[in-house]
Amino acid sequence: MAERLTLLLVLIGLLGVLINRDLIKKIISLDIMGTGVVSFFVLISRRQGEAVPIPFQQNSADPVPQALIITSIVIGFATVALLVTTASVIASKYSSVSSDRLDREGGKKE
Repeated sequence: MAERLTLLLVLIGLLGVLINRDLIKKIISLDIMGTGVVSFFVLISRRQGEAVPIPFQQNSADPVPQALIITSIVIGFATVALLVTTASVIASKYSSVSSDRLDREGGKKE
């Protein structure tokens, strides 16, 4: 059941990226989609072992997926920060964050 909820979260984020025309909403949708993916991997990696891997025992959780997820969270945060900064520069230069308006103007500054 929890796997379905995380996959639903990914699909909601993907739908938000495809439907929204506002750059900030697209960035938020990408973050939601990334959160769904991270949640899915945490859920799957937790089921492989029940005990904490310190001290390393039989039937303990593998620390490698946990390290990869932490790395993924950090990279996702950096990506969102870069996207928000880029959207802020676009908004200050073109006075809009709507991708429809930016497409119509074709990069021309008003």
